Amino acid sequence: MTDLKTVHFVSLGCPKNRVDTEVLAGFAKVQGLTIVADPSDADVIVVNTCAFIESAREESIDTLLEMHALRQTGRLKRLISAGCLSQRYGEALKREMPELDHVLGTEALGSIGQIIADTAPVVNVGLAAHFLQTPKTPRFIEPGAVSAYIKIGDGCTRTCAFCAIPAIRGPGRSRPLKEIVAEAEQLAASGIREINLVSQDTSAYGKDLSPGSDLLDLLDALCGVSGIAWIRLLYLYPDAIVDRLIDALPSLAKVVPYVDMPIQHASQEMLARMRRGYGQGRLKRLIAHAHQADNAIFLRTAVLVGHPGETDGDFADLIEFLEWARCHHLGAFRYSDEEGTPAFGTGPGVSKRASYNRWRKVMALGRRLSRAHNRKLVGTTLDILIEAPADDQGFVLRGRHPGQAPDIDGATYLVSSNAKPGDIVRAKVTKADDFDIVATPLMSSQTNSAG
Repeated sequence: MTDLKTVHFVSLGCPKNRVDTEVLAGFAKVQGLTIVADPSDADVIVVNTCAFIESAREESIDTLLEMHALRQTGRLKRLISAGCLSQRYGEALKREMPELDHVLGTEALGSIGQIIADTAPVVNVGLAAHFLQTPKTPRFIEPGAVSAYIKIGDGCTRTCAFCAIPAIRGPGRSRPLKEIVAEAEQLAASGIREINLVSQDTSAYGKDLSPGSDLLDLLDALCGVSGIAWIRLLYLYPDAIVDRLIDALPSLAKVVPYVDMPIQHASQEMLARMRRGYGQGRLKRLIAHAHQADNAIFLRTAVLVGHPGETDGDFADLIEFLEWARCHHLGAFRYSDEEGTPAFGTGPGVSKRASYNRWRKVMALGRRLSRAHNRKLVGTTLDILIEAPADDQGFVLRGRHPGQAPDIDGATYLVSSNAKPGDIVRAKVTKADDFDIVATPLMSSQTNSAG
């Protein structure tokens, strides 16, 4: 054993990366290290990087350099780059960044213990599509958390023109249903009340399993897990399974009425260029179905602007569609020309200025739509999952209603309550802003901590 005693983790990128960071932390704890919140107190720092687009790579490199500076001011002895940046660039990353002691890919998470014990190679990047966690995989979740992500699969088999994920993470593969249920049971036993199902393509769950199962089979099984109150689905592809899901929601009592379905674009021409495998007609049918469902469904989507070939007319089509779709939550990102993707170098390119202006317009629309939907909630009553004491002056507790996913959709603040984290409180919405709302618990409301 080395003299390494403390470790600090930095998790960049998406919730799927966050799960990997928690797995890395679990392996580190098994190795005997203490996880510290302050990087200046760490003997080892692990940055779990993102490499999805250029801005994510820049953030990853900047963070690594920032952590490296602690060799002079902190107690840092070993700096590790983990995750997608490492998986994608491997040896080249180590050559370009001598500041790194180790480069650890997404498919070699379990070797963090060997790195700490100083028995691992400097660059450890396994073949894509090798690693999938199991219920026995160690995982460290911050004490007191009431919500957690479950990664139900990894990789992606689709061939979207702009996306490098299949090259980084390999083809899509699903975890066995029983293993996911077992992990949910473990999380419930530790106090988790909400599970958020993630993968690169959640709609494709089970298609590669034999005997086969699908997303609805998984949801039905997870609804039977005692202690779990809410189940949320993120990253649905606009497949037929979404239609079936919308119809099944009333019978899936623990699945919150929330559909996160990144559409990427709505112009018929751009959907074809992006190799999305569907047209605007399917998108309209799916979103209309969600709006017409018996119970209100909260919709989130994300779009990509500036893809090669996107004209002013294509962008106008997108804005018109988004105005019609009235999604509760809307995000956007700008095209990044990623080597190895079908769209790489194809042109004609959209200028950075035009791409930025289009991104700003979509984000402004998203803010306006969110504000309008939130204002409609004033006077209604909602279930609120309590997460923590409120930081804002004048509020007592912070939580989320079913239409607010963790980390991305804003929060609900309670002005008074004796509830504790993990409780679900019925409350009346009294105020709304662009992303957050304020609510007052009903006098007759009973906190629900049984699930």
